[in-house]
Amino acid sequence: MTTRSCGDTGDSSAPLTRPSGRVWNTPAPSRVATATGDSMKVRQIGLGVIASLALVIMSACGGSSSSDNNAGSDGSKTYSVGIVRFAPREITTEAVINTYKDLAEKAGWEVTTANPDGAVDKAIGAMQDFVQKKVDLIIVSVFPSDQLTAGVKAAQAAGIPVASIAGGTTDGVPFGMDVIETSGQDIADLVVSDLADGGDLLKLGYKAGAPCVGREKTLDKALEGTAIKVSREEVTIPGQLDSGTRFAQAWLTKHPKGDTPLAIWACFDDPAMGALVAAKQANRTDVKIYGIDGTPAGIKAVENGTLRATAAAQPVAAGKTLFEESPRIIADGPDAKQSLKPVPYEMVTADNVADYLKTHPGANQG
Repeated sequence: MTTRSCGDTGDSSAPLTRPSGRVWNTPAPSRVATATGDSMKVRQIGLGVIASLALVIMSACGGSSSSDNNAGSDGSKTYSVGIVRFAPREITTEAVINTYKDLAEKAGWEVTTANPDGAVDKAIGAMQDFVQKKVDLIIVSVFPSDQLTAGVKAAQAAGIPVASIAGGTTDGVPFGMDVIETSGQDIADLVVSDLADGGDLLKLGYKAGAPCVGREKTLDKALEGTAIKVSREEVTIPGQLDSGTRFAQAWLTKHPKGDTPLAIWACFDDPAMGALVAAKQANRTDVKIYGIDGTPAGIKAVENGTLRATAAAQPVAAGKTLFEESPRIIADGPDAKQSLKPVPYEMVTADNVADYLKTHPGANQG
């Protein structure tokens, strides 16, 4: 017995198989009604059966669906979204993505994610894969949009808009969630205030991530005209915690405890946590250490007095904003006017951490 799978273009004379496995055979001549009325009835019944069976086959093969006709259980339009994460340990943007994914899936959208683990070439490859899958929207986290040219152009050519979380906008990336303007300024001002009479500062930066690049530029601008002496090291991802520990150990060895104020600034919390490890190992309590992103570890370190400050993101609000903007981004297409929406941040220090935890219970856990 021959059965036919979806897309089979085999011999049209082969018997048609029902989902149950039984075969619809052409009626034998001896069984065909000879009366004109009976013949018409048989043909009508046969056509009805064939039409019903065709609907079953089309449904099983997915042939009746299209992106224009997709609808959620409440009748709202649904979409397919491909998300390119940055790295699993980038807690803030991961929280934005998880919030977005939860909202989208509850709305009946199809969401697929890819993890390039901080590698630009893998991020571009993931974008190109999503283009082949004909998603409605591609979202990319952290990677600077102007470093993703091949992936962006592929999406643009296919009419697929790209949105960025913390990577900025560019041609083909008409929308972005901005963390640069909102996340770095308060911490930069605090560093300069704490070292107002001069001192030595170690910067732990990361040039491959747009948030870190923007935050470092904000700090550099705040440092202009001061007497603060600056050293800089480039952390690695993966390995950001170890990078922070290693660079801080070397820097602390060169900067023994004395009369000169000392500080370590990290462009996100993970390297700052590494610097805290180095300071603890060296029994150094004379160094002020700053982070950004407000991770649970960062908030906990502020609470116990080892971290001078962190700037805490509000990822749930950011994820909700991105979800609400998605239908418009898709409708406007990849060549729409570029726009940014800020990710809210709040600086957390020893002075306000108790109040912060009252309004953000559990922010120091995880």
